[in-house]
Amino acid sequence: MMLLDPFRCFLLGAVLLSPAFGAPSYPISSKSMEKIGDCIDYQIPVTTRTEALVWDLPKFSNNFDVSAFILSLIRRTTGPDVIPFNPFSGSKNVTREYKIGATFCSPKNSSKGGHEETFLLATHGLGYDRRYWIPAVNTSEYSFAEYAVSKGYSIFMYDRVGTGKSSRVSGYNESQISTHLAILTSLTNSLKSGQYTGTVGKPSKIVHVGHSFGSILTHSLVQQDPSLSDGIILTDTGYNQSDFPAIFEGGRLNIANSVSPTKYLGLNSGYLAFADIYGNSGTFFNPAHFDPDALWYTQHIAQPLAAIELLPGASGPPGATNFTGPVLLLTGEYDFNCAGNCNGILEHPAREIFRKSKAFQAAVHPKSGHGINFNPNATGAFGVMTDFLSQSGF
Repeated sequence: MMLLDPFRCFLLGAVLLSPAFGAPSYPISSKSMEKIGDCIDYQIPVTTRTEALVWDLPKFSNNFDVSAFILSLIRRTTGPDVIPFNPFSGSKNVTREYKIGATFCSPKNSSKGGHEETFLLATHGLGYDRRYWIPAVNTSEYSFAEYAVSKGYSIFMYDRVGTGKSSRVSGYNESQISTHLAILTSLTNSLKSGQYTGTVGKPSKIVHVGHSFGSILTHSLVQQDPSLSDGIILTDTGYNQSDFPAIFEGGRLNIANSVSPTKYLGLNSGYLAFADIYGNSGTFFNPAHFDPDALWYTQHIAQPLAAIELLPGASGPPGATNFTGPVLLLTGEYDFNCAGNCNGILEHPAREIFRKSKAFQAAVHPKSGHGINFNPNATGAFGVMTDFLSQSGF
């Protein structure tokens, strides 16, 4: 497909910029979802107490600073004269209060004892908010939430702090993995107690579902406390990251406020965004096989990422876990995590990392880039996910 058909871009751009589309609700409820499910939006108060890393670099004053930062991130770190890149001065204990935007959807007129008591707690990745799971474009093809509810499952989606309708924070300090993990832990415990679940009440099972950075958080959750989850689905990630710098090279990241001062109002220079639609395309799509309408929609809903979220030192290496629940690893064939070809290398070392899992499955989704939910045949990937749930007894 051609990326930029001028007339198509003009029409779609007019839609995206119209007042009705320019200020969408969260989530954007589709007629098809309203027929099969009940959705409730929440603003959830969360208090976190974490040991946070302290940023020790000058704050970005322009996009040349961002370029220098990214060069430091992707620079080869081996060799006798190479000084490892360390942007932190130490850590400190931090207590913070946040508001987290979230949505819970369950099957309409569901009866107790069915799949609706299995909650899918979905965490989006960098560059998105919860609309990654419940988009407004071609929902029969790209809405995982709608697909999951149609199969009888309940789903809880939220905006990670710094995105969507959640609290705005510093891109240099607060929006780091310790904060995100504390919030995810708090939300998990709230769901376990039956809060923010509409009329469904307490779950029988909680399955954590992640996309990209959300998968890293999901891994960290069960690594920290395996008892919090009954099963996990990790999408668009990998443990054999032979060319991870590709995300920095392909993303064309600029200071978010320099890309769109109005869209990213209230965020400091520590938040970065795609400089243009080509950075978005290069990060999340397979250039030879994609839907232009989906690409333009994701450009409209794109969310900035925090500089501190890109730092390996802020997340730590993914170690082996004691998690015994079922694990599904599902990644696009052309994902940059595998240097653009995940065939034959996805299963290991992931299987060894989750060696205590009672059921492990690694699957490559054909023709897909890094953002499976918006790539063609997304419903095929959704089917793999719900089949895995069913086969695992959920």
